[in-house]
Amino acid sequence: MKTVILKWNPAFSSYSMMHYLEDMYRLREEDNFDYNWLVWDWREIHKGDRFFMVKVGMYGQTGIVSSDTITSEPYKEEDWSGKGRETYYVDFLPDVLLNPDALPILICSELEQAIPDFEWARGHSGLVLTDAQAQKLEEVWTAFLSKNKSLFDNALDKNYPEDLIYISEY
Repeated sequence: MKTVILKWNPAFSSYSMMHYLEDMYRLREEDNFDYNWLVWDWREIHKGDRFFMVKVGMYGQTGIVSSDTITSEPYKEEDWSGKGRETYYVDFLPDVLLNPDALPILICSELEQAIPDFEWARGHSGLVLTDAQAQKLEEVWTAFLSKNKSLFDNALDKNYPEDLIYISEY
């Protein structure tokens, strides 16, 4: 199993922050639908691989906002940007979605400190981590979820729109 980093910049992505928040709400209501995302290292990525989505850009907190499993093999589709590039996508289903404007996320500076040999804040989406990087990320992510468990549980219990969060299990 590989670990894939999906990068998302809502400032220029076709997937806006509003769309992300709407999907958080949908997941809380429907509990099962797939997303798809562009991947750069598509030859190395397979169904069942782990992913982490990292929000990047200049606006708001940047860091991990989502995680779980890739649910398809990479497939070729039309370039989302309209530039006509050869692009490959994977489907994925998150088990964690965090609203980076309302709740803590594992921020890029902490990721850079824990795994300095990976470009967290910019670059291509769909890059595969080395096994050592993936192991370290799992340790850091597990510690982050554990540290914030009571805050996340409280946000889930309140069910207020401004505290949107989706966590199937953690």
